[in-house]
Amino acid sequence: MRLKILEQTPTLLKLQLKPAAILYWLFSGLFVAGGILLITTLTKTTTFTCNRVEPTQENCQLITNSILKSQVKTWNLKEVLAAKLDTSTTAGNSYPLVLLTRDGSVPIDLVNADSTHKESKAKQINAFLKNSQEPKLTIHEDTRLWTYPIGFLLIASGAVCIIYLLMNNIIICVFDKTLDKATIERKGWLGQEIIETKLSEISGLNTDAVAIDTVTGTSSTSYNIVLNLVYDKSIYLATGPMFTAKSAEQIIKAIATFLKLD
Repeated sequence: MRLKILEQTPTLLKLQLKPAAILYWLFSGLFVAGGILLITTLTKTTTFTCNRVEPTQENCQLITNSILKSQVKTWNLKEVLAAKLDTSTTAGNSYPLVLLTRDGSVPIDLVNADSTHKESKAKQINAFLKNSQEPKLTIHEDTRLWTYPIGFLLIASGAVCIIYLLMNNIIICVFDKTLDKATIERKGWLGQEIIETKLSEISGLNTDAVAIDTVTGTSSTSYNIVLNLVYDKSIYLATGPMFTAKSAEQIIKAIATFLKLD
């Protein structure tokens, strides 16, 4: 947030606050891109089934559905030899589960499973292949239960950054001692909002009249400026925490000096 003093006299202080748009566009772009990437790459359903119903349904089928594509592979049950973990490579933090057939190996992509879980699935498949009395086998995984919530949360976080920018393109703060009035005017792409109060109502102009509101996230801290009014009411300069520590201190100092707060 950039601070510019438009006018300053003993009885009038006019400030212009403008968000550091590059930083917010960067955050919004990272959040939105991360959410879309998560949904498009990791959202999928994987179903591997084998049926042993003579004489027409002795087959195995691997169905993989994702946002970008769907794939179906079918084998005669006799063409499926075994399942194992491919320890020669890695998939994420674990070894991939592969199906061995007469035509070669085919990966069964289980995103949620670690090596122990995949090893258990391999044993389950091999046990079915060896037991001629077992009629059916089904292995299923659906990552949509967590990729959609996390992905949309990231996209929503990016949208919030954009909304803040659209609502707070420019903030004009006017403190007028002659009129006993404080005016906060937020000019944004979505419209204009004006908030007014009596200057004398800002906590009786004591030391707590203007304060910094701190919002701490997992990896960063943002700030807003709050005007504390009498009767336990407050006015925030921006609609959300858009200030850096340095800009917040500069704004506090400018207002406190003008109001002669001790």
